[in-house]
Amino acid sequence: MKYPVPVLSVLCALLISCGGGPAETPDMTGIWEGRLTGEGLELELRAVFIMEDGTITGTLDIPQQQARGLELVNISLRGDSVFFDLPSDLGRAGFRGVADGDTLSGSFLQGGFTGSFVLVRTSNVVEAPAMEGEEVVITGEDCSLAGTLTLPEGTQPWACVVLLSGSGLQDRDEYVMGFPVFAELARILDSAGFAVLRCDDRGTGGSTGGMESFSDSVLLYDAGLMLDHVLGDDRMDPGRVGILGHSEGSNTAFRLAAERPEDVAFVVSMAGPSVTGYELIPSQLKVILALQGFSPEEIEAKLQAQYIIMDAALAGDSALIDSVLREQTRMELADLPEEAVESLGDIDSYIDQAVEASAASTLGPWFRAFLTHDPAADIERVSAPVLCLLGELDVQVIPETNLGPMEDALADNPRHSIVVLENANHLFQEALTGGVDEYAVLEPGFVHGFADTLTAWLGSLQAD
Repeated sequence: MKYPVPVLSVLCALLISCGGGPAETPDMTGIWEGRLTGEGLELELRAVFIMEDGTITGTLDIPQQQARGLELVNISLRGDSVFFDLPSDLGRAGFRGVADGDTLSGSFLQGGFTGSFVLVRTSNVVEAPAMEGEEVVITGEDCSLAGTLTLPEGTQPWACVVLLSGSGLQDRDEYVMGFPVFAELARILDSAGFAVLRCDDRGTGGSTGGMESFSDSVLLYDAGLMLDHVLGDDRMDPGRVGILGHSEGSNTAFRLAAERPEDVAFVVSMAGPSVTGYELIPSQLKVILALQGFSPEEIEAKLQAQYIIMDAALAGDSALIDSVLREQTRMELADLPEEAVESLGDIDSYIDQAVEASAASTLGPWFRAFLTHDPAADIERVSAPVLCLLGELDVQVIPETNLGPMEDALADNPRHSIVVLENANHLFQEALTGGVDEYAVLEPGFVHGFADTLTAWLGSLQAD
């Protein structure tokens, strides 16, 4: 779950750089891995190029920005020089690089931001992704959801789990900073005998759909489409279809189970909140800012600014939101090195663009609903069995804030279990502090005990 706090984003997309050299055109086919550095920023990169019949295509992964499979455009080769662009909401990033054997190095430019990079080819072979199951397309009134239905071995009809991702646009694997959370979940559930349906969010991957009026109702509608698809498949046991939601996806899972009790056999909540966003966001800020080294006084100032923004969003006060966001952006710029600020070009223009993007999301229907919606009200209405998993070190859905309300909401449900996994972060990785900046450097797998806890609980349901 991304915490919707105004954060200054200097770079959202990337790069590659200059050349000359011999006329021989290199074969770029393969997987290239390395990093980008510039003006205090360091990002891990993974580029994939495919050359077929004189045509070259490519994609870029930026794990730390939760970006995967970004399509590269305008790719061209001139001698040993490589040129391509990466489209972005913050403006197109231009890439110029020089290939020397298995090394690609150069510079990038996006607006006034510049940097350098080095990529090393780690494989000459680009393997097609393994088919883990059936590719499905689910069509709704204003969307088309593309996904994968993983089918286990064993006798039909199968029990099935529908996976719902957290906030932000996610692909079907819920690939977060190098860790394909849902792909790994599908593997675990498949080995336990469950079919699994996971889909790209609308507007992501192979899914389409309007995002103009994106809200929690849209999330509920799309989840209902996925549930209907499974229930309409005669290979599935309609009495053993459950929903697993991660982070904000947990909210949707509980709402769907509350509204369709005859269709949802069980619910698994992974790092699901049990308080309103108005309470959740400050609880996140206190912990995250402390981990980042801010003083108590600085944390309190940022908390007060966040309360002003949330109150203004609920009141629809765009002028106040604009004023606070501008002040926050200028304060963040003041903390940057002078050369980094100079590289941004016209500062007033930069601030205008940054504030406009933040204000649009803050005033949108999703954020207002997120602030006011109380997940506990839906959790109380769920009669199906519930497994709630929380991470001890989660800094986004903090146990100290969410455990008590979750216990209260499930008190009248005799078939519930709540487990806090030691040393687990928001992605249920084995963590050190739980901080968001750790996600990309931790092992891309679940903490010890996660898989056993999940499969044992699901197994107990099948035994009933």
